Amino acid sequence: MGLIYWILSFVLSFRIINLVQLDGYKLVNSRKMKSIRLKLVGSAFCITICNLLFLFVAITVANSYIQLAVQGLYVVILLVSLTDERDKCVHQPLVYTARAKRLFCTYSIIALIVFALLIFLGSLIKSDGVRASYIFIPIGMAILPELVCLSLVLNKPMEKRIADKYIKKCKQRLLSMNIIKVAITGSFGKTSVKNILTTILGEKYKTFCTPHNYNTPMGICKAVNELPEDCEVFVVEMGARKVGDIKELCDIVKPNFGIITGVGSQHLSTFKSQENIYKTKKELNDFIESRNGEGMVFNGDNEFTLRMYDESKVYDKTLISASVCEVHGEGGLQIKAENIAYDSDGLAFDIKIGKDKRRCNTKLIGKHNLNNIMMCVAMAYKLGLNIVQISKGIEKLVPTEHRLEVCKLENGITIIDDSYNSNFEGAKIAIQTLGLFKGRKVVATQGLVELGDEQTKLNFELGESIAEIADIAILIGVNKDDIRMGMLAKGFCDKNIYLVEHLDNAKELFAKMLKAGDVLLIQNDLPDNY
Repeated sequence: MGLIYWILSFVLSFRIINLVQLDGYKLVNSRKMKSIRLKLVGSAFCITICNLLFLFVAITVANSYIQLAVQGLYVVILLVSLTDERDKCVHQPLVYTARAKRLFCTYSIIALIVFALLIFLGSLIKSDGVRASYIFIPIGMAILPELVCLSLVLNKPMEKRIADKYIKKCKQRLLSMNIIKVAITGSFGKTSVKNILTTILGEKYKTFCTPHNYNTPMGICKAVNELPEDCEVFVVEMGARKVGDIKELCDIVKPNFGIITGVGSQHLSTFKSQENIYKTKKELNDFIESRNGEGMVFNGDNEFTLRMYDESKVYDKTLISASVCEVHGEGGLQIKAENIAYDSDGLAFDIKIGKDKRRCNTKLIGKHNLNNIMMCVAMAYKLGLNIVQISKGIEKLVPTEHRLEVCKLENGITIIDDSYNSNFEGAKIAIQTLGLFKGRKVVATQGLVELGDEQTKLNFELGESIAEIADIAILIGVNKDDIRMGMLAKGFCDKNIYLVEHLDNAKELFAKMLKAGDVLLIQNDLPDNY
């Protein structure tokens, strides 16, 4: 019986470790984790009470089969919990990385020790030949998330040594290569700017960028390992969840140039304050400044990066504001975007560098993308590209996957896939972009997370923004009530608001309600741990 419990605990731990992996190997307290904890603790409490009651009966009537029947009932309860799909990470299943396997090994040993100890303690309770070996087993099942947490703590020194080894190898490779390194950070727009810059710089240089969302120390190390030998420019996206994260990444990459896209409220729950987010993003500027770096570009349409620009002591610093790039370096050359036109098919504008001017067209939609492009134009010019090369690069731009990516279906329905954007600023931009399209406008959103005390307020404001543009809203998951209240505050018709628990439920609604001519904005597909 003890072996059966150990196997069940191992299978249940897959779900817990999956949630831990999705949050960067930290124990989370998400909706799914709370659900798992509640079921484990609740069933353990009930079975423990039954164990005590039936143990008394078993001792009285000297019948140990009653005790075994209780254990059988508990096994059935645990097996039923394994069939509950609501606690599974359906869209992002567990990836069996080397780190995940090490965590499994440590957990298995700890769980084996804990269950053996609980069985031993139970076996000490006996009367009239009736043993209670399994009476404390439910306690072990109830603390499975805590056992995984303990495994994380015990593995931490080993994981640090392994990470340090990869970081050292990464640093050595970058030092051995004579390449230009451009770092990009910010609360929003990092990936889009990274891809835009890589495409434009490709007109002159062999350019490589960190793929996908590889913006952590290990992600960047993996990207460096894939760097082509003939690479001339390495474009690096840098993400952060706490103060010091960007400084750590700069120490690994040692960038020559930097772009800061903006400072928002993303990850406010881990940063604790807006000022901490500001300080962390500014760590890129501080690194470039301390090493007499070759140039910085700031988004002047964001109040925090505007302040950062004013404080920066980097000589060749550039401010992008209202689509105008004023280069405050040697020569004071001005770069502008003029005659701007944007609609649901993309952007068109004249780019002017000094006295030279060229017309540019791109499939990227949304006025915000003009700002992203102009930041990249400024950086490209710093790196020696001329207006012809820059304009050719702009013509080749394509939307970043899952970031305002437009897909027109054969049935006449248009889908705007913005499922990878998860910040307040990006969410509002997506809604404004939806307003460029003709037809009935439908928004499906899970709202915003990791905002600490601001989460309710910002989701309410998101609802207000949706109410101004959308005709129908499908609100999903943990934030649906806050978003709905914001929409109602703007006078939106409650009959046109649909509340569902999961994205799969929303997909069922899509099939029922969408028709030719509709435009569906899919916003912020949260990870499974939410």
